[in-house]
Amino acid sequence: MATKGKILIVDDDADFAKSTKMILLADDYQVVIASDGKQGLQKVQEENPDLIILDIMMESIFEGFSLVSSLRSDPRLAAYKNIPILMVSSVRSDTGSRFAFDDPEDMGSLPEPDDYLDKPFKPKELLDRVAELIARRRA
Repeated sequence: MATKGKILIVDDDADFAKSTKMILLADDYQVVIASDGKQGLQKVQEENPDLIILDIMMESIFEGFSLVSSLRSDPRLAAYKNIPILMVSSVRSDTGSRFAFDDPEDMGSLPEPDDYLDKPFKPKELLDRVAELIARRRA
């Protein structure tokens, strides 16, 4: 049976990764999980996913941004630079504020993801964003 696409989840929260995987599997996606940025980079190269769901803050506060930066600018990773990245973070529920990717004053020169979702999110919201990002890449 064909799947809708391969998704790589990069998140150090095992419960989040598992629950997100279940949502995606139920909607016919193939799912691979990495627990940190280093393993995520390795999985990108091994699996060549159609989309990456990437936590912003893992071991370090900017680990997610570091992975985006590597994928978008390292010439050795040029084959993967157009993989859509959906960043996720619980910073809003933890602090009451959120990352403002469209505000250079907040984000400086940090690399931007293709889309962003605050944790927690509704399964339908995740599936809609995933489908949209994959469709954009294939168009």
